[in-house]
Amino acid sequence: MFIEERLLDIVAYGFSGGPTYNTTRVELFSGLVSRNAERARPLYKYAASYESVETEHHDTIIQTYNACMGSLHGFRFKDWADYILLNSVLGTAVGGADETMQLIKTYTFGGESTIRAIVKPVDTTINIMEDGIPLSSVTDPTTGIVTFTSTVGKVITATGEFDVPVMFDDDKLEISLVNWRAHSTDIGLSEDLTA
Repeated sequence: MFIEERLLDIVAYGFSGGPTYNTTRVELFSGLVSRNAERARPLYKYAASYESVETEHHDTIIQTYNACMGSLHGFRFKDWADYILLNSVLGTAVGGADETMQLIKTYTFGGESTIRAIVKPVDTTINIMEDGIPLSSVTDPTTGIVTFTSTVGKVITATGEFDVPVMFDDDKLEISLVNWRAHSTDIGLSEDLTA
């Protein structure tokens, strides 16, 4: 089950993290290194220590953790380092009513690109355009699928904000109480690929 609620934005300021890949590297007899990608897409991971979260937000972490039953249920998380779509090209319209496209974000460097499916858009912020002209559209905030009426051959772009579906890494939230003001634990979040 996925809980369509975002962890309090202000709490997310205490977290660090981002995309992780899994690359196997093998040094060959020649001294060269052979590399192989074990995943076709990154997995987003975040971590924070309880101390880096403002004291008044400690209860929010505990409430969220217990409501999610540890790692059982996923929820929305705002990655302050990467949460904006800006004229992101979704594709070329085939034309007609009720055309659908998946929201995506493309990361490009040189001749290489990686496409990330955006599955948890912030619905009220999404604007779909056809060759730069706003389109009337409907965005499903639980899947990132947008529906619109288009003209064949036009480039469809999206602008707006999105969240990352995450879950707690661990089924144990062990908080150390050093004194009444010093509480500590490590909090880990991983992208929930089932959301």
